[in-house]
Amino acid sequence: MMHRVLVNRRGFLASGASALLAQQPLAALAADSACKAPPATVTTDMRAEVAVSLREALKQAKSGGSKRLTGLTRIDTVCQDDDYDILLCGVAERGQPDLYLDDLIVAIRSANRKYGNIEPGISLDPDRSQTPGLDQIAGRDAAAKQQYLRMCSQQPQMVRVDSLPRHSRVTKVLVEADYRMKQVSQGTLQLPVDPPLPGTFTRRLNQSRQMLRAGTSTGDWSSRRRFWFEPGKFEYAHDYQIASLQSAQVILSDADANADAGAKNGNEDPIAREFACDWTARMEETIRAEPIWRDMYNIYRHFAIAHILKEQNLLTYHITPLIDAHQIDHVELPDSLPGLGRWETLEETKGNRRITLVSSVCGGVSLGLAKRVTGTRVSSAGNSPSQMALLSRAILLSRPEKTSVSWTVPATALQAASKWFVDREEKRLRDEREAEEQKRKEANDTKMGAMILVGFVATASFVGWLMNRRNARPPAMAATGSDLPSAPLMRIPDEAKTPTAFAGLRRNDPCPCNSGKRFKHCHGAHETASDSD
Repeated sequence: MMHRVLVNRRGFLASGASALLAQQPLAALAADSACKAPPATVTTDMRAEVAVSLREALKQAKSGGSKRLTGLTRIDTVCQDDDYDILLCGVAERGQPDLYLDDLIVAIRSANRKYGNIEPGISLDPDRSQTPGLDQIAGRDAAAKQQYLRMCSQQPQMVRVDSLPRHSRVTKVLVEADYRMKQVSQGTLQLPVDPPLPGTFTRRLNQSRQMLRAGTSTGDWSSRRRFWFEPGKFEYAHDYQIASLQSAQVILSDADANADAGAKNGNEDPIAREFACDWTARMEETIRAEPIWRDMYNIYRHFAIAHILKEQNLLTYHITPLIDAHQIDHVELPDSLPGLGRWETLEETKGNRRITLVSSVCGGVSLGLAKRVTGTRVSSAGNSPSQMALLSRAILLSRPEKTSVSWTVPATALQAASKWFVDREEKRLRDEREAEEQKRKEANDTKMGAMILVGFVATASFVGWLMNRRNARPPAMAATGSDLPSAPLMRIPDEAKTPTAFAGLRRNDPCPCNSGKRFKHCHGAHETASDSD
């Protein structure tokens, strides 16, 4: 008896601004419902060991210098300085290569739809007209096996690229990761992890062997699945001009290959689901195992960072011309990749039973689900700065010069930032006190000026009144209409009555009687009248 298990795995790795914009994809919900353990979520601490200026890195690349983010192996935080430069901050992991500037620029451009309006990603598409030919191969002998493997290897998988520059490092990494994942699924490649992570073919082979020995095989069984990587849970926190990626999750999803592209429904395959769940649960371990998975993971983070930059409006016209002018290195990407096929036969000699398992990995399917990265606002409470505000200031204070491309953020930088905020708060309070004191002084000066003015007016009025009163004629003289002098003779001092008191006085001299009048209008007039008598 021969049981043919036809397994056609089609894989896809989606990436990009839109592909990363998700809280919890529908595929993840479907996977979680069957997974024994929840998908692993990589969380990052809010810290910075190394900072790189995006503006200076772009200038350096333009002048023919390095196109790496020197010293930076993972981006966790982005902030904007006082000159509208974007500072990329993260960790420097020992033994890991520096990040590529090109990868981040591709992500930023993709987030701003520079490469197209459809969902960015890659796909390995088979020639579907050849699929029936694979299914119709009859027999279980070596000739049939060779025919199957030959047809599969000669059936290329066309490399499709959507809304990404085709010949770029980003695209090449995604294609290689997708192809490698299919090899692991088929069992022709083992991940260097302990305990091992068996592929779907190995799992099905073990299951079939047990069924064969137990005599419980159920006859022919066929399943076609597709697998693809996609973003899971991406969360970030943000404060004024700073944002920090707090969780970043990449998951492996599966679905019925006969369902429409991007669909999450179809026949359930427990073995395929188990493989996807196991890989997702051990994703962080896988990322550390081989460089290709770390590159893939960092590209996902780049696309998340690019989305954050766009959503928080941190990219201004001060730096966008440099981003638009940057030249991406050409990285050759083939138009197609060889098809993958595997043929295994199990025999149980005692019962004269035989099972043949056939697997082909010959294609991919695109993914077009709308997603978004979730953000949480972290505001400073009162006059106390938030941890993110402290981190932002620590990064700025640790920069040696305005033209520095990359620099280390020391552990003491947060203390310096805290002191900076304390000093700023003290200065603010001092300025407030000085402003209040100045305002109070100005109010007192205004009040004193008004009082002085009122006093001056009152004094002037009183003096005027006295002068008018002194210059006024006596009532008796006013009543008779006489032109006699205003001061009666009886009021003239005795010494002023003597002729000698008036000797030598001229008519326009002040009268010695202290009347304030001229002599000719006072006693001079009296003397004149007396002389006339």
